[in-house]
Amino acid sequence: MVTLLAGPRSLDDLLRQYAVGPGPVVRANFVTTLDGHATGGDGLSGSINSAADKQVFDLLRALADVVVVGAGTIRAEGYGRLRTEDPALLELRRAAGRPDHPVLAVVTASGELPEKVLTPDPEAGDLLALCAGAVTEELSASLGPDAVIACGTDSVEPTTAVRALHERGLGHVLTEGGPHLLGGWVRAGVLDELCLTVRPVVVGGTGPRILEAPIGSGPLARFELRHALAVEGDLMLRYVAVKESRTRHQSGTGPHLN
Repeated sequence: MVTLLAGPRSLDDLLRQYAVGPGPVVRANFVTTLDGHATGGDGLSGSINSAADKQVFDLLRALADVVVVGAGTIRAEGYGRLRTEDPALLELRRAAGRPDHPVLAVVTASGELPEKVLTPDPEAGDLLALCAGAVTEELSASLGPDAVIACGTDSVEPTTAVRALHERGLGHVLTEGGPHLLGGWVRAGVLDELCLTVRPVVVGGTGPRILEAPIGSGPLARFELRHALAVEGDLMLRYVAVKESRTRHQSGTGPHLN
């Protein structure tokens, strides 16, 4: 059944809408404009965000054990290691038995990570590198072997990456992109949910969509709408993947960010 709600939502309201069961889950969270852009004219997603979208963004991070992001998006958006700063969300994590801050897992085939995430931060979450096997030794030397997971030979395979995270006890996986990473995950069939905010703005011209990598031939990847929240013109949508439409956690990958 689809839930349609309008107006500002409290944290408890949002938690009821976005909560998941105790089992492993893989989510993606993106924002898009009415004309399909995943970024504003400056090439950054932050320029098309809103207060309502930020509220959902923060909650989804607070519910996650690990946030997976491609190295290209890390560099473009200026990511650092992750912190839970809102006291209510911090309490939510503690009540669920999670560490105060989610792990940041960077997907890289080249092994090149920006200094901002390489710098240790005792007041933030841990860092993992999901990398191609060719750069494992180099990254292990700088991050330590426990922080590096080889997930393929020449590229990072989504199935291997997700399985490795689950095996480390990181059952609730959230990815924030970018568009090529999401394409690879949809193609591999590892994505369980897509949380999407549609902003009532247009950018025009050309620019990235939420998914840019081709997902291959065969049945289309289908999603069912779980809820739609309308706040000041924004639509916060939660879709659940229809697994029959593509092979669950199949081998084979699409293009990946490095």
